[in-house]
Amino acid sequence: MDFHNQRLNLFESFERFQDQLEADNLLKLQHSEPSTRYYVEASLNGKREWTEWAYDEHELDLLKQDAKDCGFAYTVEEVD
Repeated sequence: MDFHNQRLNLFESFERFQDQLEADNLLKLQHSEPSTRYYVEASLNGKREWTEWAYDEHELDLLKQDAKDCGFAYTVEEVD
C-alpha cells in the first residue's frame, strides 16, 4: 500500500505543478516571427550526396564551407 500512496502523492504533485504552469501561462508557445530557412543540396559529379536545412546565416555558412571542403558543388534554396 505504501507504493500506491507514494505514486498517488507523486501524481497529485505533478497535477499541482501543471496547474501552476497553466496559471502562469508557461505552457503556451510563445509567438515567434517567421524566419527564413535555407535548403542546401550538395552534389558530386551530378550525384546528390547530402541535403540539409539551415535556419540562420551562420548555419548556412557552415554547410557551404563543409560542401566546399569536400569538393562538392552545392545549391541553396531560400524558403520562407
